[in-house]
Amino acid sequence: MVRFSVRGGLERDLRGAWGFARDVPRRGSWAQETAVQALKAGIAAVLAWFLAAHVLHLPQPYLAPWVALCMVRPTVHWSVLTGLRQVAAVVLGVLIAVTAVALMPGKELALAVAVPAAFLASTWPRLDDQGLSVPFTALFMVALDTVEGPFVLYRLTETVLGAAVGMGINLLLAPPFRVLTVAARARRDADASAGLLRNLAAQVRDGGAGSADEPWSSQVDRVDDRLAKTGAALEHARDGLRLNPRKGETRVQETVHAAARALDLLQRVAGAMRAIADVLDGARSDRMPDLSLAPGVGTECATLLESAADAIELRVTALFSREEDSGGDGADLTAALNMLERRANTDHDDRPETETQGALLIAMRRLVLAITG
Repeated sequence: MVRFSVRGGLERDLRGAWGFARDVPRRGSWAQETAVQALKAGIAAVLAWFLAAHVLHLPQPYLAPWVALCMVRPTVHWSVLTGLRQVAAVVLGVLIAVTAVALMPGKELALAVAVPAAFLASTWPRLDDQGLSVPFTALFMVALDTVEGPFVLYRLTETVLGAAVGMGINLLLAPPFRVLTVAARARRDADASAGLLRNLAAQVRDGGAGSADEPWSSQVDRVDDRLAKTGAALEHARDGLRLNPRKGETRVQETVHAAARALDLLQRVAGAMRAIADVLDGARSDRMPDLSLAPGVGTECATLLESAADAIELRVTALFSREEDSGGDGADLTAALNMLERRANTDHDDRPETETQGALLIAMRRLVLAITG
C-alpha cells in the first residue's frame, strides 16, 4: 500500500515538474514568472556577494547574499516590507548575540542564552516570515566569535547592502506582477462556467433522463472554489502594482480592470447556476415533483442555457480583447427568455410539474439578469 502511494506521489511530482517546464515559455504564465524570479534571486545573491567581498572587502560576508535573495519577492511592495523586516530581524539577532556574550563567560553558555532568546524574538508578528533571521544571525555570530565591534558593524552593513541589492534587482529588472496570470485564470473560469451551463442544458433537454451521479450543486461548488482562487489572485495582482514602476502602463491597468469585471460577471452567473442546480437536484431527490416540464419548455430552457454559455464566453473574450462590451448579447438572451416565459404560461392547470417549472423559470430569469446586468 505504501509502495503504491509513494509511486503515485512521485508520478504526480514528475507530471507537475513537466507541466512547469512546459509552461515556462508561455508568456504571463505562473511558471514563467516563477522562473524569472528564481533567475533574479540568483543575480541578486551573486551581486551582493561580489559587492560585499570584493568591493567593501567585508570578512565572511554570508549575510549579504542571504538577505539579497530573500528580497526577491512576488511583488515589489512585498520586497520593501521584507527588506524592512529583514533589517529589523538582523538587528535583533545582533543585539541578542552581543548581550549573551557579554553576560555569559563561555561560548556554550552564550549559545544557551542567545538561541532561546532569539527564537522567542523571532515569533514577533511584525517580523512575519523573516523572523527566522533572528536566531540565524544570533547563532552564527556567537558560534563564529564575531560579536566584537567591527564584526557587528560588518553584519549590519551586509544586511543593508543585501536588502538594497535585492530590492533594487526586484524593482528594476522585470518588476513582478501577475496580472496576465489572473487574466488567464478568468478565461479558464469562463470556460468552466460555460461548460457547466451546457451540461445543465443537456439535463433539462433530456427531462432528467441523463441525470449525473454527482449533484449539480457539487459541480457549482467547484466553480465557486475556482472563482474564490481567482479573486485571491486578483487581489495579489493589485498588490503587485503597489510601488511597481509598471503600474502606469495602460495595458496593465486595462487587464486588471477587465479581470475584475470578468470575475464579477462569473460570480453573478455562479449564483444563478446554483439556483438552477438546486431545482434539478430537488427534482432528483424527491423534494420536488419530477422534472417533467410542459411540452417545449425543456427545449426552450436548454436553448436559453446554451445561449447563455455562448454569451459568457463572448463577453469575457471581449473584456480582455478590449473590444466593445455588448453586454453578453443581451437582446438575444432577453428574447429567448421571453419565448420561454410564453411557452411556460400556455398551460395554467395544476399539473405536478407546475412547481418545478416555476422555480426553474425564476432561476432562468436570474441567469439572464446576471449576464446582461
